[in-house]
Amino acid sequence: MSDESSDPGVVLAVAVGRSRSQAAAFDLAGRELAGDTRDHEVGISAEALMPEVVERMTKMVTSIDLPVLAIGMSLPGVVNPDLGMSIDTPAMGGWDGVQLAPYFTALTDAPLILAHDAHALARSELFNSDHPVRNALVVKASTGLGMGIISDGKVVTGALGAAGEIGHTRIDAAGDRPCRCGSTGCLETVASGWALAQRLTDSGVSAGHVRDLVAAALAGDAVARGLLREGGRQLGEVVATAVNLLNPEVVVIGGDMAGAFDLYTAGVRESVYARANPIATRELTFMAQLHGDSSGLVGCAAMAIESLTDTP
Repeated sequence: MSDESSDPGVVLAVAVGRSRSQAAAFDLAGRELAGDTRDHEVGISAEALMPEVVERMTKMVTSIDLPVLAIGMSLPGVVNPDLGMSIDTPAMGGWDGVQLAPYFTALTDAPLILAHDAHALARSELFNSDHPVRNALVVKASTGLGMGIISDGKVVTGALGAAGEIGHTRIDAAGDRPCRCGSTGCLETVASGWALAQRLTDSGVSAGHVRDLVAAALAGDAVARGLLREGGRQLGEVVATAVNLLNPEVVVIGGDMAGAFDLYTAGVRESVYARANPIATRELTFMAQLHGDSSGLVGCAAMAIESLTDTP
């Protein structure tokens, strides 16, 4: 907790994923004052999760005893920040079209800033960094797959906020495998954490979550290691196209699969260097996410802090 009694207030950060939610309070310098991370049922509805998240945040605010100035929040999938709602979150039923700001009214009347989780992850790479990247692809490889794009030092969100929605790109290797989005042949059906964890379970090693897959791989399980490397290669095929289009200086690997960074990234790098234009990869580097497991929260906090100084 900050020792500056003159602190004018705090911002709250909420990163809701497909299988867990992270919540934290930050001071205006971006230092985390209190945090709480909990797993939840995959695909849980907003109605079921949000009251519980707000309850956890209320306890944080009470213990800190400083006013809340803004809330930064991220969700998987496409969001409408102006309306404060998800508009396309295939793996989380019951979120699309639900306004989220009203859930916080009992806690604070501070504004809510909502973003795609991969875009928030990208924002974290620009925050409190001695050498922030100017042009980067920030991959979120977790239960699902997404990408944040940094161009000329700014996060690119796209016309409808759907920039970087790579998980539902159709690829030949996926064939007609059904995806949770309702389509078939998506990259996620062969390379996402949910798909790889299921394949590990089918092999006889229980993996209820992608973190179980990563733990098994780090413990030396050959099947888990092979699945992570293969998943990285398949993701890398799509990343290679993005490298050709955008010519980044760095590809940042984040999300739960970054827990086995060297193993997973080796697969991604293999496909990128095999498929991308040599000049686009000449000085390309691969890095782990700057703020580790807290990167999503840091990105949300950054959005909230910056909203306090934004001018119309």
